[in-house]
Amino acid sequence: MAKQTRELLLMLVIGVLIGVSVVMISTRGGWLRDGENDASTAESMNTPETPVVTSQDSLTAAPGDFPLPPSIPDNTRVGLSALDQLHGKTIAVGGLAVLGTKWVAIYDDHGGKPGWILGAGRVHEGDTGIVVELLRQEGTVAGGIYYAAILNDDGDDVFNRLTDLPPLSPDKVTIVRFRVR
Repeated sequence: MAKQTRELLLMLVIGVLIGVSVVMISTRGGWLRDGENDASTAESMNTPETPVVTSQDSLTAAPGDFPLPPSIPDNTRVGLSALDQLHGKTIAVGGLAVLGTKWVAIYDDHGGKPGWILGAGRVHEGDTGIVVELLRQEGTVAGGIYYAAILNDDGDDVFNRLTDLPPLSPDKVTIVRFRVR
């Protein structure tokens, strides 16, 4: 009987360790950071007070919340193309190849990485291009670096930076860098 009890306790300990590991992996350790959870953690995505985009404030994202691929190419990547363009309040994106419904988001540059989301436009399977209107009053700045990325759509017809996220795997992220003249 003691041997069975030991085996059951060992199985319980192993199960708890596996469960904790799964939670840590799925939340990327966010619950360990003591209130510094990012938009990808389970706690922030499932809270009832998660806002739906109604203004510029809810469209922007804190810099550093974007899973990045090993390198960000200039202008063109398979499925997405944003050529260098003139400054203004719109960004033309072409060469799209998406499955289902997605969002094309435009980010400003924050230390060589995508920073704040300046605007987003919804695209459907078969669309090859979109012109994304920016919410920032001054639009883009001449000489600036910006990023265009394809984000998943959560299906509610409204862009929300907390739920319309890029793929969690960096090698599946579709993003390009472009310059504004």
